[in-house]
Amino acid sequence: MWINGFVGTSPTFDHIARIVASDYLMPLAFSAVIFAIWFVGRNLAERRRYQRGTLLAATAIGISNLIVDIIDSAYDRQRPFDELGDSLQLIFYRSTDPSFPANPMAVVFAIAMGVWLVDRRIGWTLMAGAAIYSVIRVYVGTFYPTDVIGGAVIGVISALIAWFLFELLKPIPELFLRLLRGIGIA
Repeated sequence: MWINGFVGTSPTFDHIARIVASDYLMPLAFSAVIFAIWFVGRNLAERRRYQRGTLLAATAIGISNLIVDIIDSAYDRQRPFDELGDSLQLIFYRSTDPSFPANPMAVVFAIAMGVWLVDRRIGWTLMAGAAIYSVIRVYVGTFYPTDVIGGAVIGVISALIAWFLFELLKPIPELFLRLLRGIGIA
């Protein structure tokens, strides 16, 4: 209620918040970052590291979505605008899926942590963006703070699980990357 209580104090900020809170802007921006780092690197070793980070982030997205789906099927938490009614100022559309955990936060934090594991500077930048996205989604009235925290935790844990699996099954991701290099994609 406190964060959402600022809605209406600045129409300009409310407009920006609606844009940032969209289901597409931040996830697309984060996806563009992992797409871009696929192609960067001053040398072959650095490029391979970044490509591994891209695969790691993509795998983490899949794991986080699986975890969110499992939780959503077992627990259907209502959205703040459904529970709080007129005491909340909703300035975004009414989502119909469960509120907890916040799937968009799971995705952006999975990407951020996956990238952080290979490049701290880019990873911290993505973490900051994911945190801003989380606060904005609470601000516009679509999630509770615990929803975005839960999504963030799931995203981070998903990236760590992906990293562990990549380490455990190291030859498989390396073989996949070598195959992609062989056909000119990497």
